[in-house]
Amino acid sequence: MHSDMEKKLTEIRTKFLGLEETSSVKSYYPQLKEKILELEKNESFLKDKSKALLNILEDLEAEKKKTKESEEKYRRFFEEDLSGVFISTPEGKMKASNPAYARMMEYDTVEELLASNPFEHYEQSQDRIDFLNLLRKKKKLIDYEGAIITRKGKHIDTLENVIGVFDDNDNLIELWGYVNDITARKKAEKVLKNAAMEKEALHRELLHRVKNSFALIKSLIYLERQRLDDESTNKILEELEHRVGSLAQMYSLLNETGVSQQVELDHYLRQISKSLTDSFIEDNQKIKIKTEFDNIIVSPKDASSIGLIINELLTNSLKYAFDKDSDGEITIKLKEENNFAILLVADNGRGLPKNFKIEDSTGMGLELVKMLTQQLSGTLDVESKDGTTFKIVIPIK
Repeated sequence: MHSDMEKKLTEIRTKFLGLEETSSVKSYYPQLKEKILELEKNESFLKDKSKALLNILEDLEAEKKKTKESEEKYRRFFEEDLSGVFISTPEGKMKASNPAYARMMEYDTVEELLASNPFEHYEQSQDRIDFLNLLRKKKKLIDYEGAIITRKGKHIDTLENVIGVFDDNDNLIELWGYVNDITARKKAEKVLKNAAMEKEALHRELLHRVKNSFALIKSLIYLERQRLDDESTNKILEELEHRVGSLAQMYSLLNETGVSQQVELDHYLRQISKSLTDSFIEDNQKIKIKTEFDNIIVSPKDASSIGLIINELLTNSLKYAFDKDSDGEITIKLKEENNFAILLVADNGRGLPKNFKIEDSTGMGLELVKMLTQQLSGTLDVESKDGTTFKIVIPIK
């Protein structure tokens, strides 16, 4: 009996504890304790592993939830976007589209649009081929203006942003794009362009008529001068003739260039200077005119004022600065500095009378110069040393 019990204990020790001793007297406590500690370690390891696995599962579930939410946002963004969104292949297969693009293309459902061929959306197949070739070259097209045809044959002007998807061999395999219908905008632009062209045509016609009117007035003044014998009246009419002539030249210039809102002072002031020089310098006089103009661009209103100032100051020098048979030099400069136009008209003639003050001047020509300078928000200075120099500084608007 005792022998059987001992045998069973030995079997238990062997199977569960891995102990080989068979003595019934020997204590197995140390080995048992060691095995228990080992089992406890394994249990702790398994618990830690279980916690780690549980954390991984929780993270995966959270990522899955985020992915699902992201997919839902993407789906809603794709389907509810007011712009047309599409994915297609260069061969002509529609792979995806949102409802907005289906409506734009006049299809009842997205499925109907997906069953169509993108080549059908162009007036000519070559237009699609040219579009694909451009995309292959640039990889993406930003704010590309094109045109497509709807299922019902309606022409639509489009603004497209398209990205090309390429394989490892740089072959175009897909097109991802946004499409906006800009037909209304293009029609409005056309209307505005036509209106602007009509306005410009009317403006040019007005310039032409004003130019002709000034030329007619100038001719009438000239004829009146030829008829009169009174020298003082003749001089007044001559000055008036030149003033009208300077205005006529500006409108003639505007009419020739076709630009009704801007005047290049360089060209305009050279014309005035030449016209006055031809009128006043007699054959026996050797007066040299030097001009130096920056090409400042101003409005016709400011140009006419500056032209009249040049007319008055140059006329004054040509008529009064030199003796009839003397030599002389007149310099006219127009420079741009720090958003100011600086106008100089200088001669090396006899100069102004002693104690001359520009503010006290009552002559019609200088009164006109002062008034025009004030209208231009400019300043006027005069210096009489080795001749006369007028300096006018005008802000450029």
